[in-house]
Amino acid sequence: MIFLTIAAVLCGATGWKTINIFGEAQLDWLRQYRPFSNGIPTRHSIGRIIRGVKAESMMSCFINFSNTLRDRDGKEHISFDGKVACGSKHGDDIAALQLMTAMVVDNGLIIRQHETSTKTNEIPVMQSMLKHMDIENAVITADAMHCQKETATLIREGNGDYVLQREKESR
Repeated sequence: MIFLTIAAVLCGATGWKTINIFGEAQLDWLRQYRPFSNGIPTRHSIGRIIRGVKAESMMSCFINFSNTLRDRDGKEHISFDGKVACGSKHGDDIAALQLMTAMVVDNGLIIRQHETSTKTNEIPVMQSMLKHMDIENAVITADAMHCQKETATLIREGNGDYVLQREKESR
């Protein structure tokens, strides 16, 4: 069900009905990867099952899978950056989604991502991410906001190296 949903969304599906339509249209292709012995479930079943999946569990599984794809031959360059998700703000009631992302620069693989509540909250979020990542033999980069002693200490404790830029002082 998760495979069907991810494949459908990547191909432009925007709801349970369009996921079902995608599944019916692409059943032969889907069966190359999963049996779908009972065919494609109804849109109601798809919605019920996917709503029952905890987002944090799904993200953890995806990150673990992504980390198995990482190339560990040389020094890996991991870049941390905070961004606002385009189109995520809805009026005055719903604030824009802000994410801190850790990406392997050489292949564009996102290996960890975490929501931040504000731009200034990026520092503790990055530090928390570093505590839970394998950064051994990696070079970590981030913008000037992250030029913090605690951040550098966490990177060194994880046996990584860092390039953190300091903002130019005004004269």
